[in-house]
Amino acid sequence: EILEAYLNDVPYGRGAYGIEAAARVYFHSSAANLDLAQASFLAGIPRLPGLDAVDDFATLKRRQGYVLDRMVADGKITTSEREEAWAEALAVRPAAAPPIAPHFVQYAREELARVRPELAGRPGLIIETTLDWGLQEEAERIARHHLASLKDRGVSNAAVVVVDPRSGAILVMAGSADWGAPAGQVNMALALRQPGSALKPFLYAAALEERLITAASPLVDVLTVFETPEGPYTPLNYDRLFHGPTPARVALASSYNIPAVRLLGEVGMERFLGWAGRFGLTTLTDAERYGPSLILGGGEVRLIDLAAAYGTLADGGQARPLFAIQRVRDASGAILYEHALVAPLRVISPAVAWLIGDILRDPVAREPGFGAHSPLRAAIPAAVKTGTTTGFRDNWTAGYTPERVVAVWVGNADGRPMDGVSGVAGAAPIWRDVIEAAAVAGGVWPAPPPGLARDRVCSPTGLRPGTDCPAVVDEWFLEGTRPSATESYYVRGASGRLEIAPPPEARAWATEAGMALTRGDGTAGPTAFVVQPVDGAVLFLSPEVASQRLLIRATAAGAVAIELRVDGHPAGESPGTDITLAWPLELGKHVIQVEARLADGSTTTATSRYEVR
Repeated sequence: EILEAYLNDVPYGRGAYGIEAAARVYFHSSAANLDLAQASFLAGIPRLPGLDAVDDFATLKRRQGYVLDRMVADGKITTSEREEAWAEALAVRPAAAPPIAPHFVQYAREELARVRPELAGRPGLIIETTLDWGLQEEAERIARHHLASLKDRGVSNAAVVVVDPRSGAILVMAGSADWGAPAGQVNMALALRQPGSALKPFLYAAALEERLITAASPLVDVLTVFETPEGPYTPLNYDRLFHGPTPARVALASSYNIPAVRLLGEVGMERFLGWAGRFGLTTLTDAERYGPSLILGGGEVRLIDLAAAYGTLADGGQARPLFAIQRVRDASGAILYEHALVAPLRVISPAVAWLIGDILRDPVAREPGFGAHSPLRAAIPAAVKTGTTTGFRDNWTAGYTPERVVAVWVGNADGRPMDGVSGVAGAAPIWRDVIEAAAVAGGVWPAPPPGLARDRVCSPTGLRPGTDCPAVVDEWFLEGTRPSATESYYVRGASGRLEIAPPPEARAWATEAGMALTRGDGTAGPTAFVVQPVDGAVLFLSPEVASQRLLIRATAAGAVAIELRVDGHPAGESPGTDITLAWPLELGKHVIQVEARLADGSTTTATSRYEVR
C-alpha cells in the first residue's frame, strides 16, 4: 500500500505526478502497457525530476542502465532481457508547454485530499480554485525578470505567494521562478527556511499588545553582549553602526537588530513563541532550541505561513486559514464541496495591527536603515518588511495593503549562500512589482480604529517635549499609554550649548559619537549635528529619475555661522544655527563635514557618512 501510494504521487517531472501520468506524458501510453525499456527509464526519473527527458537524455539513459543492472542483480530480469531493453530506441515525446501554476495545483490536490479524501481520486470532477491566473503569470514573469539581474551574484531561485487577507484565499503560489529550471519543481513556498528580520513585526506587535513599549519608546541601540548557553552573542546591525536611543517606530521600520534582540529578552522566549503560533508561524515551537538570534532568523518558517501571518496584520489582527479550493462540482454541476469561511481568530487588537502597519509603511522611519529611494517604496500605500539571514542564504520581503498580501523568498533551493544579496536587493524589487500588480483599484489605507490617539513627543525619548527639545514629533499611542512625564534628555548647559543626558548604557556611544553630555561629567563636546542624512545612511538611485538630489540638514545650537563640506569640497554656508541644501546624489561612499562658529569665537564640528548605491 505504501509503494502504491508512492508510485501514484511521486513527481516525474513535466508536471506529471504518479506513474500513470508519467507514462502518458513521456510515452503516450498507460502505465499498464509500458515495456521493460520504458518502465526502467521512467523508474530513474524521480531521483532526477528536474532534468529534461530530451535535453538531458544521456544522463537519464545512464540512470536507466543503473535500474536495469539492479533488476539483473535482484533476479527480476535476465542479462539478455537487460541488453534488449538497453538497446531499444526510446521514443520520448517532446516536452509540452509548461504546466499552469504547477505548485499551486499540487497544493490544491493535497488540500482536497485533506478536506474531502473521498473526492480526491474521483474522476470527472470540476474543481474551482482561488487561483488568479493572470496575477500568477505576472508574478512568475516578474520573478524571472529580477532574477536575471542577480544571476552573477549566486542567486538562482525565487518564490512568491499572494493571498487575500480578508478571506484567506491563495491567489498566487509560485513555488519557483521557473518550473523547468534545475530544482524548479521544489516548492519553496512550502520549504522551511530561516526568515531573518521578517519576524520582527510580530515581536513588536506582542510588545505593543502587552503594553511593554509604545511606538515612541526609546530602544537602546548600542554594542551589547548577550550571554547564552553557547557563549557570548554580540549581534550587529546590517549597516554595522550603532544608533543610540532610537524610537521603536524607527527601530522596527529601519530593522535595527540590537533593539529587537533586547526586546525579545523583555517579552520572553516562551511568550513570543506563543504569539508567533497565534499568528500562524507554527513551525517555531521549542523554546529551548532558540537563543536571542531567533528574532534575527534563528528559527525556520514557510513562506506560505509568513504570508498568512502578515495577512493577520493586514486584516486588523484577525488570523484566517489559507485555502486553495473554492468548490467542487460533478459533471452535472451539483456542488459536492464548498469552502466555508470560518470565523477568524482574534490575535491582536485592531489598534495594534493598524499601528504596526502604520510603522511598516512609514518611509521617514524606514529611511535611516534603507535610504529614501529603496525598492520598498511602492507606488501605492503598503506596509513592508525585509529579512536577510546570516551568510545570505535566504532573503525575504513581505508586505501588504488591506486587500492583498505579497510574500517573496529569494535564494537557492539547495541552501547555497548568495553573494551579499540582502532582502532589499533580492526579494524587495520582486515584492514591489507584484504588490503593484496585485493592488485593488480604489484601495485606500484604513483610518485609525478606536483605541488610538495622537500626541506630540520629544524624539527619541517618547516623553513630552521639554523646553530645549529640538526634535518634536507626532506619534500614535494606544489608549492609556500616552506619556505624562516631560523629558530631560536635552539640557541647555551653562555655556548655552545643547547637551544630552542619555541612559547609562548609551553614554559610551554618545561620547564616541561626539555628543556633548550633561549631568556633571565635565564633557564639553561638540554641539553641531547632521540631522539628515543620518550617519551610515544608504541611499539608492532611482533609474526612473534623471537628476536626483539629497537634502542635507545640519544644526548647531548657539552658532552664528555654519559651513558645510561634502567629501572635503565646500558645499554651502549659512548664518545662524541651521543650514539646509540640496546636493547631487553620486554613487559611492561620502562624508559630510559641518563646522559651526559659535558666538564666543570657538568652533564645533560634526561628521556624517552616507553611501549611494
